[in-house]
Amino acid sequence: MKIISLFIICIVFLYSCTKDTDGPVFTEANYKVEVTGKWKSPEFTVPGGVHFTLFSGMVHNQNAFLWQESKQASKGVENIAETGSTIRFQTEVDSMIAAKNASSVFYITAPGPTATTTGNIYCNSNYSFISFESMIAPSPDWFVGISNFNLMKNRQWIADTTINLYVYDAGTEDGDVFGYANPDTSPQQNIVLLAAAKAMVLANGNASLGPIASVRLIKQ
Repeated sequence: MKIISLFIICIVFLYSCTKDTDGPVFTEANYKVEVTGKWKSPEFTVPGGVHFTLFSGMVHNQNAFLWQESKQASKGVENIAETGSTIRFQTEVDSMIAAKNASSVFYITAPGPTATTTGNIYCNSNYSFISFESMIAPSPDWFVGISNFNLMKNRQWIADTTINLYVYDAGTEDGDVFGYANPDTSPQQNIVLLAAAKAMVLANGNASLGPIASVRLIKQ
C-alpha cells in the first residue's frame, strides 16, 4: 500500500512539473514610451515648420504587421507617410483586431524636433509585438517607425530598451523636397530605408542619414 501511495505521489509531482514548464504562461506588461526627436543641424537640414506627426501604432502578435521594409505600403501607411492622416490606418488596425491578430491601437503625441513626449502601452504574452509610424513633415512620403518589435525575449519582458529611429521612404510619392505637392510614384515601390542621395534636401551635405528620433520603452 505504501509503495502504491508513493508511486501516485511521484506521478502527481512529475505531472505538476511538466504542467508548469511545458506551456507558455500568460503574463502582462505596461510600458512607458518616451519618444525623443533628434532633428537638428548639422545632422539634418532644419528649415522652418519641420515636425513629426502623431506616432500611430498597434500592439499585435506575430501574424500581423503595420509596415515592413521591402514590402509595399498599405493605404493607411501611405496616408500617414504623405499627410499624417490616421483615418485609414485606424480602419486597417480595427480589421486586424477583429481577426484577433492585434489587441489595441495606440497614439503618442508627436515630440518637437528635439523634444521628448511620453505615452503608455499595455501588452500581454499573446500580443507582445508593437509597430508604429510617424511622418516627418513636410516631406513627400518619408516616415519613421518600428516594425514588429517583440517586447518579450526568451519568455521574459524586456525591462528597458532604446531604439534609434531612421527615416524610411514609403515608395508612394516622388520628390526630394520639403513639401507635400508631389507626383505619385508609378508604379508604387516598396518601403526602403531612405538614402542621403535620395534626400539631399534633408541630408544637409552628409553622406548618410543618422537617426532622426529615438524611442525608449521602460517596463513599469
